Amino acid sequence: MRRDVETMEDHVEELCEEHGIELAGSSGRGRAIRWRGGRLEISIPAIKGQVSYFIALHEIGHLVGPGRSAPRLEAEANAWLWALQHAAVEPTTATRRSIVRRLEGYLAWAQNRQYRKVPPRIPDSGHVFWSLLELEREDRAA
Repeated sequence: MRRDVETMEDHVEELCEEHGIELAGSSGRGRAIRWRGGRLEISIPAIKGQVSYFIALHEIGHLVGPGRSAPRLEAEANAWLWALQHAAVEPTTATRRSIVRRLEGYLAWAQNRQYRKVPPRIPDSGHVFWSLLELEREDRAA
């Protein structure tokens, strides 16, 4: 297991170096910042397994992946898709479940704010957001 963690840590460090991203401390939830002047920075949880690894990739995806300036839910889905496409390991069922729970949380956040004058945009039915929500159903069907 420690060997896998080292592989994931090395991969995150390589991606950060490749894209000029500074690793700036730890954050339990993960955070990506694009500073004025172009400096890129992420704060991520310590990589102890796949979930924290995919959170790190997700934060990198916010900075370098496509669809970064999309509305919030779409940008979140785009970053998760980038993470899944660039991972050095296949996500386990638990990791996929974690991603789905996070997407469901973003959706609940948006649905609870639909009363606002300018509500958060919920993605159209064809957006990747909805297919990512199916990750857990794929696992149950398998």
